[in-house]
Amino acid sequence: MPHETFLNLPDHKKQVIDDILLTTFFDQPISQVKVSQIVSDMKMSRGAFYKYFDDLEDAYSYTINKYALIIHQDILTYINRDKTQFFEGIEEYLIWCSELDHESEYWKSLRLLSESNDLSAYKRFQIDIDSPLITKWTDTLTASNIEMNSHDEAVAFLYFIMELVMNALTGYIANDWTTEELITDYRFRVKWILNGIK
Repeated sequence: MPHETFLNLPDHKKQVIDDILLTTFFDQPISQVKVSQIVSDMKMSRGAFYKYFDDLEDAYSYTINKYALIIHQDILTYINRDKTQFFEGIEEYLIWCSELDHESEYWKSLRLLSESNDLSAYKRFQIDIDSPLITKWTDTLTASNIEMNSHDEAVAFLYFIMELVMNALTGYIANDWTTEELITDYRFRVKWILNGIK
């Protein structure tokens, strides 16, 4: 986790650092990244970097988690456009992603997450039963006629859906698929979820 010093920075300063970290980790594997390169791009001292993060791994995990959260929120936004069309909302999100400019920050964050071997991208954070996220999520599930027996099951399904989307996008990127190929593969997965494998 970044230090309080970083979290207390003004938003515009944090955004500059976020942009530099995203570009750095997008351009090369973390094993090839040097702190000296990042502090040079940030135009700050090495000591300042360590006031913000424990080390390079901490900065990388922060970057992965930041963009994972943004992407997860965007997936929920697409699902909530029409709560009765749960899987179609995800499909619309996937189509939107497939049409992104490959130089955009959002595309870079998708690529970074799809190529990450960092386990923190899969870490499940405790979500309180009365949190706005869970309230919105359970409302969506109810409207979609998706029945969950407990809070824990609803949270597990939330993470399952996020992994479904990221796996679809990883396949799209790795195989250099067209949008049509991405959606065909996604629809296979939805069919298996809804109907099982016979």
